[in-house]
Amino acid sequence: MTGEVRSVARALDILSAFSAAHPRLTLSELAEAVGLPRPSVRRLAVTLIDRGFLRQDDDGSYLLGVRLVELGSQVTAGSAVTHRAGPAADELARRTGETVLIAEVDWATLSLLIIGKRHSLQPGAATSPVGHRYAITSGCLAKAVLSGLPPSGLASVVPKLRLTPRTTASIVDPDALAADVAASRDRGYAIQSGEFLPGMSGAAVPVYVSGRVVGALAVLGSTMRYPGPELHRAGRLVRSVLTATTR
Repeated sequence: MTGEVRSVARALDILSAFSAAHPRLTLSELAEAVGLPRPSVRRLAVTLIDRGFLRQDDDGSYLLGVRLVELGSQVTAGSAVTHRAGPAADELARRTGETVLIAEVDWATLSLLIIGKRHSLQPGAATSPVGHRYAITSGCLAKAVLSGLPPSGLASVVPKLRLTPRTTASIVDPDALAADVAASRDRGYAIQSGEFLPGMSGAAVPVYVSGRVVGALAVLGSTMRYPGPELHRAGRLVRSVLTATTR
């Protein structure tokens, strides 16, 4: 790439080698992941450790450093989605006691990134952590951002989605997803029951900035606490709170 600084690119490749599946890597694994000799990777790692972007454990393996946490908090705080939906998330957490998630959509990669979370007061609430990215498939957050698209935009996006099942309730048929999203658009909120995580239900609404859908806001809770009528009630609540806090 024209103008690319090789040492910076290599350092970023090292940081990008880590993931939720591989949070800890040895020197050999890092070298293999980035395609560089071990001595080169070691020199770059020393600099990244000095700057707080990497850590090295007692066993010699490498982990991402806490400096990234500090920078990540600035990214989420400065996000237009956070600015738009943050007050509503706080209010929904106060009123429901459930997990509240804010997600930002990346239409280029057809993915969602969790950039904000209000933790549940309920025991055993397992939901996506901040910083988790996943493909737009089924689930209330995905259906909420899709519902923010005009019908023509939805028709062009749905065929590009990889609708792989996460649970037995996941929607894997494009026509069924399009119909669900259309219903979500009509009522102003999306719902799901066990589509993304077993035993978890949720309701979400799209978040707009300058008339363009940029993310979604969701309340998530146990399916036992959210049968059909309660789930729709939650959807109406999320919709009304977001509207009230963005006037």
